[in-house]
Amino acid sequence: MKISAVLFDLDGTLIDSAPVLMLSWSMALAEVGVKVKPEDLRKYVGLAPKTIVSKFIDDPSDELVQRLKEIRKNYYIKNINRVIVFDDAKIFLEEAKRLKIKMALATSMGNDLLNEIVMHTGLDKYLCCWVSAEEVARPKPEPDVFLKALEKTGVDKSSAIGVGDREYDIIALKKAEIYSVLIQRDEYSVTKEVEPDLKVRSLTELLPLIQSNR
Repeated sequence: MKISAVLFDLDGTLIDSAPVLMLSWSMALAEVGVKVKPEDLRKYVGLAPKTIVSKFIDDPSDELVQRLKEIRKNYYIKNINRVIVFDDAKIFLEEAKRLKIKMALATSMGNDLLNEIVMHTGLDKYLCCWVSAEEVARPKPEPDVFLKALEKTGVDKSSAIGVGDREYDIIALKKAEIYSVLIQRDEYSVTKEVEPDLKVRSLTELLPLIQSNR
């Protein structure tokens, strides 16, 4: 398999921003009278904003979701210096860049935060493009965001792989018929409904895969 493109989920795959996201959502929900402990949001990190809000507020309006997103963004930006790129991700990104492999993000994160994070973490040096769930009709676990990212790379799906840390990433990749890799970062990096094509505990385990066809 010749790999010409890698499509990444963002949080939990390339960066560790879960603590900041959890705190930001908790603070935002508290401002509308919904008390949720940050740790209770851990399992939902990586889902689309409306999906997260719906876990705690029945049938939230688009206006309410937008308001909560704005509050969450303000808290997040205040703590953005706590967001880090995983060490193994840095190693992989550098090597993939050297090999001229196209890399893209396919994330559930909203555009309001996505651009801030990409620029702050320096991921823009490696990525050809990034796609938010807000740019497609259906969020994960539907395949839309991965298919859109693939389209932007200009690479055929037979020469691409997708990497994520949650089952909904793998479900989406399976639906998109893209080779799927599960990066097992924590206790929530498990699959029950589907099996990924490959499981790894570090992105450096993928280096032989991208180096072998060069």
